[in-house]
Amino acid sequence: MRHHWDAVTRGERGEPLARFLVNIAALPAGQFWRANQAGDLPHTAGRISRRFMRAIIAANRGRLGYTYTHHGLNVGENLQLLRQANRNGFTVNVSTESESAADSAIASGLPAVLTVSSDETRTTWQTAAGNRVLVCPAQRSDTKTCADCQLCHGQKRGRRVIIAFLAHGTAKRRAESAIAAT
Repeated sequence: MRHHWDAVTRGERGEPLARFLVNIAALPAGQFWRANQAGDLPHTAGRISRRFMRAIIAANRGRLGYTYTHHGLNVGENLQLLRQANRNGFTVNVSTESESAADSAIASGLPAVLTVSSDETRTTWQTAAGNRVLVCPAQRSDTKTCADCQLCHGQKRGRRVIIAFLAHGTAKRRAESAIAAT
């Protein structure tokens, strides 16, 4: 991932927003796809770009696009933009490092995901607010892929289900530190 990210930074990979939107709109109806393999939604000082969100919602119409964000819900119009995206079929999961933050996102009407310690042994449990936490099926089984599962797109999971991801990869230590700090 780091190699790819560096190539994007150097301008060797990636594409302008207009081309990205054309490519999304060209996907077949019902196509499941993920935005932002790395990084977050375009923003200025933590304020999600209204122009980008409206454009990606339009390009995604009839498709099953999804992504994740760490942007604060209380910054600018982020909460309203995220609600609008989710209502219109582009799922934006709020990324959290604590059950209480995930519960708060769900209470705000948004889907939530939760990073948990790589040592977590439970596969499902309930939060203090009564939301169900489910460890990512692709991390629990060798037979599931994101395309098979599709739980991160809100259409296939209940409103009160939080998808948990075990800390992993090259950022595992950083993720474990963020979890411990909450």
